Amino acid sequence: MKIRLTILLLVVLASTIANAQKMKISVLPADATIYESKTGGQEELLGTGSAEIKINKDFPIKLVFKKPGFKPFTKSYQRLKGIDPKKEDLVELKDRMVTVSAEPYDAKIFVNGIEIGTKKIYVYISENSSTTVEVTKPGFYKKTKVYYNQPGRDVSPVDDFIILEDKAVKVKLSPNDAQIFVDGKKLADNSDEIVVPSKTNVSVEYRKEGYVPIERTYYNKEGMPQTPLFETITLKDRVVRINTTPNDAVIKVDGKQVANGEHSVKILDGACVEVIVERAGFVPVIKNFCNQNNMQAPPTNEHIALKTDEAYTSSIQSDQANVNFSITVGATRTPEDAWKIINGIVTNYFDVIEMADKETSYLRTAWSMKNFPNNTIRTRVIVKPGNTGAQQYVVKIQSESSNAANTGAKDDEKFKEWERLLNTYKDVISEMQARLQ
Repeated sequence: MKIRLTILLLVVLASTIANAQKMKISVLPADATIYESKTGGQEELLGTGSAEIKINKDFPIKLVFKKPGFKPFTKSYQRLKGIDPKKEDLVELKDRMVTVSAEPYDAKIFVNGIEIGTKKIYVYISENSSTTVEVTKPGFYKKTKVYYNQPGRDVSPVDDFIILEDKAVKVKLSPNDAQIFVDGKKLADNSDEIVVPSKTNVSVEYRKEGYVPIERTYYNKEGMPQTPLFETITLKDRVVRINTTPNDAVIKVDGKQVANGEHSVKILDGACVEVIVERAGFVPVIKNFCNQNNMQAPPTNEHIALKTDEAYTSSIQSDQANVNFSITVGATRTPEDAWKIINGIVTNYFDVIEMADKETSYLRTAWSMKNFPNNTIRTRVIVKPGNTGAQQYVVKIQSESSNAANTGAKDDEKFKEWERLLNTYKDVISEMQARLQ
């Protein structure tokens, strides 16, 4: 029995040896290593650059070819019945491999747009192609690298470490066509990300014509305020650029003089401002700008051209306008004579006496109206007795303008004191002074 079993084993062994065939395996690059893959995931080193193996028809032998920077390649060898096996085989590693590590540890790694993982991945680059790797994390500026496996291109590294250091702020703008300036340089239209390089800070200004800019400073330094991940910027306050003709006209905002000729008027959200433009010899212009819901939006630019005031050219600047002037009657004049002279002078200039009382020495004319294309002037004289014991009169020439054409004489609220006198009335006081001596 033992003899038969021994004979059987010898027969099987002889058959296996007869079926086995030696083969020389070579690999390029020549410093690549060759391993035999065993059961359980184990690998046995066979050689570097080349190795000799035995193949048979009963089971395959699996080889793994490796070299840092190349994608491992696996190939199985088995003797096929009826086919003479090759004496040797050449394997060439063509696909590249880069071990990519990323930091921060939770940054996401994308390969050709597909999320692969975090921390560390293996990137494969097929022959004559390229692979794009992108590392991202909210709050950081993403980094992108392209690895090539093409003639004429730089050889991809074996290992690469991608560190996200620059911060990034995602910005939502309203209005959405507002522009972003970083350290004075304009970003491309529709940009929505601010990059803050490592160990620096950037000054950012959000602008849109017709709006008050908003400024921010973002930091990427230790010990400085944390840079936000996201920022919502809403430009609300408006600004109107005023320029005038003449170019030296006075600009007033809410009653306060702010500039001559040109000024940017700010209008806070929900507010209104009154702008007055004026210059001697021209009709003033009053404009109201509001930054309120359901109101017409203020313009971006406003040119205000003042019209020539013909009332100005028909008058003189006078310190006698709207001022009480005391006139002393000469010693040789009786009260009756003085009263007649005053009445005569006044009626020479004014058509209507509204009130005259000899007993109280009080006289007041009706308003004398003078219309101009852009203004209405009203003038009247009031005479009353002086306060001293001597024979004396107090005379006042009231001169008022409305800065509008065809204003009614009784529209008192539309008139304001005017520091000028129409040429018609410029000699009233001097004539009284001369004739009452």
